[in-house]
Amino acid sequence: MKHIHWLVPYKIKDPIEISNVNLASIRLRSSIFNLPKFNEYKITINESIDDITNIDYLFVGKFAGNREDLLNSWLRIINLQRDAGKKLYFDYTDHHLCLDSVAGKFYKKALQPDDHIITSSRKLKNLLLPKYKNLSIIEDPIEIEIQKVKRSRESSFLFFGHHTNLKYLFKLINNWNTEIETNLIILTTELGIDEIKNQSRYIAKPPNLNIKFQLWSLKNMLKASENVSGIIIPGDIHDERKNGVSHNRLITSFALGLPVAATKYDSYLEFDNQFADIDNKTEFENFLSKPFLYSSRVEMAQKKVESYTRDKISQKWLDLIK
Repeated sequence: MKHIHWLVPYKIKDPIEISNVNLASIRLRSSIFNLPKFNEYKITINESIDDITNIDYLFVGKFAGNREDLLNSWLRIINLQRDAGKKLYFDYTDHHLCLDSVAGKFYKKALQPDDHIITSSRKLKNLLLPKYKNLSIIEDPIEIEIQKVKRSRESSFLFFGHHTNLKYLFKLINNWNTEIETNLIILTTELGIDEIKNQSRYIAKPPNLNIKFQLWSLKNMLKASENVSGIIIPGDIHDERKNGVSHNRLITSFALGLPVAATKYDSYLEFDNQFADIDNKTEFENFLSKPFLYSSRVEMAQKKVESYTRDKISQKWLDLIK
């Protein structure tokens, strides 16, 4: 039985545990290998590996920027796999190479021009050209069942995401329309909730915006989606690290059956005209006051989202190793 190992910045005893981590760029991708399609392989997922000589396929997941303690051990494992002439894949989901950070340092040391690199978006692939040429695109899947489209006339919205995305939300709140009475639920990590509390004194939150926040989980996200009118995904297309972001939050939002206002990242353009442009002041304010006008667009988007089920995306990973 061939052995596939995923390097991820988590201590995982059982591969199924990866489905519970909050970092989507790791959870959505490595958890695919727990599907029955991969039953003919031995699957391990962890931040280390006891015996590298038994690994036939090594997948290097997203390196966590706060895990400098893993840098040398991951480099050692990667070099051993490379020297043994065995299959080595880098799952590259954020453009860390452009940053002077721990993660940037790792990728600059780890990547070689002929390595096989998998990206989660076309934009990210293009950012790696022409230095790296052995590139594949495998998109993020949806991890929930597609829900019935919701049509609500209330002005109640949901933001969900990793705490690294909160800076875009803070900027949006500072420029929020002061005339529309709105409710906002924020689902994020524990670090994110602490950051919200620490930043609250600096955020010019308008009195008409009522905010509740709680920890992200699939269960909490599904429950929150039943009580809101739409989802907001603020960002910044000029942020070099986030420029190649995958479409995972957008397709998840559509799968939840909710209208969306989002920044027009390159990976989102497949769904152009099916969500409101959050960076267009007039369009976003119209979305806040009448989110139900975008409900019919969600129905169109959901037809495209069906292409990104776990079953269909898993086949791309299987084709890659076969």
